[in-house]
Amino acid sequence: MPEKENGRHMIDLLFVLSLFCVFAVSSVVLILFGADIYNKTVSSMNDNYASRTSVAYITEKIRQSDIYESVRIDDSLGYERLLMARNINGMEYATSLYEHNGYLYELFARTDIELPIDAGQQVIALTALDFEFVSDNLLKVSFCDEAQKETELYIHLHCKKASENAPIMID
Repeated sequence: MPEKENGRHMIDLLFVLSLFCVFAVSSVVLILFGADIYNKTVSSMNDNYASRTSVAYITEKIRQSDIYESVRIDDSLGYERLLMARNINGMEYATSLYEHNGYLYELFARTDIELPIDAGQQVIALTALDFEFVSDNLLKVSFCDEAQKETELYIHLHCKKASENAPIMID
């Protein structure tokens, strides 16, 4: 009789041990699947964040300067930039948006002073940025973020585009 009990106890022990091993392997597989899904979700959220932040930032800057003929595209300094001019105490100032070395830059300065291209503030990583007036009051903004995701944005201006080198008369 003791031999039967020893054999039965051995089978019970092997069953519990095999059940534990199945549970442990299942847990590890489930954790690995969860980690992979988490990594993909974080990566997707980061890509969307960069794109949405760029769209929101550029749109808001243009909306802030959407006054009578103050928005124009300028390439007189050898690179394309969007100028949003404003007259403050008789002096013309402009906020410039442009791409340099893989970043969107913003520069607020007087328009009669030429500053180096890297004088602006780095805002967000962009590998390409292009501005084009589709009509007098419709601006197309195209950019490519650091994940190489291309985005086109059309912004309706309440004012019309400024003529080339036109003085800004708004105080």
